[in-house]
Amino acid sequence: MILRIAILALIISALPSPIFGYGDEGHKTVGAIADILIANSPNTLAHVRTLLPNQTLEKAATWADDCKYHFNPHDADMVAFVNANPHTTPPGPHDQNSYHYTDIPIQEAHYRNNSVGASNIDVVHMIRNCIAILEGHSNATNNPTGISQPTALRLLVHYVGDIHQPLHVGAAYFGPGAQLVNPNNSTTGKEDHGGNSINFKNLKLNKATNLHSYWDTPTVRDAMSAANASTPRAFAQKLTANPPQGWQNGPFMSGWSVKWADEMLPIARSAHDRLTFKANAKSWSATRKDPATYDQWASTQVRTEIARAGYRLAAILKKIWP
Repeated sequence: MILRIAILALIISALPSPIFGYGDEGHKTVGAIADILIANSPNTLAHVRTLLPNQTLEKAATWADDCKYHFNPHDADMVAFVNANPHTTPPGPHDQNSYHYTDIPIQEAHYRNNSVGASNIDVVHMIRNCIAILEGHSNATNNPTGISQPTALRLLVHYVGDIHQPLHVGAAYFGPGAQLVNPNNSTTGKEDHGGNSINFKNLKLNKATNLHSYWDTPTVRDAMSAANASTPRAFAQKLTANPPQGWQNGPFMSGWSVKWADEMLPIARSAHDRLTFKANAKSWSATRKDPATYDQWASTQVRTEIARAGYRLAAILKKIWP
């Protein structure tokens, strides 16, 4: 066990650290919004404090990514989770068994279990599983690796943020000549891995990145800057002062994550439709059709979805522990 942990820590320290999900600022903002919204719900807050006695939801929000990129061998919960779920660690930022995303073709209007890119351990299913664990309904089907309730809460905070990042739900598949295709329609295509395989430029910094990382971090920072918020907590306070439209959910919590995935698909498609693609040797590159509007549009989408994620996370916790 000790040798395995030491080797894992050495491997992770030697790897690049791609930002995953919404990056630290985005995920922490989601957690901070939920912290604010449950503050006046004593029973909800008490259960959260029992499971995470030394952590706010804001602080817990990056734990799932820390398991991948900043492994802490002194965190017993992290050691147990990584040992039981080895596919949650590197070498790749887009491992096919990851819990953090689902790669539904962007042409699809709805998430479905039998779609290319879906799996029984994708982010849609993992949100359901974490909710079931927190409700005390853990079993061999929804919790085969024995995830504890504190870990399930940390994962839930993160995955609710992940599913509200459009490129964590919708993926592009390319045919010859960098043409977008839908592999669900008997058309083979090479996957862009949620934008990780699409070279893209951060225009403000004149710096190369990839499309996924662009949606993870520069868009969030643009949204924070527009709100005059320098920290996730300050951004959360701005967002809770004006609740986002359409954040409410239906009565059945088991269907919420599917609803959220369905909401992300048209945004993911638009994120690609506004670009022009070119095939490279082993990947693709993308340029904005309208550079003047793409960044502003993207940061506006991100602001809305981060706000919805925070409100929806709080709604889950209040429903589990009213």
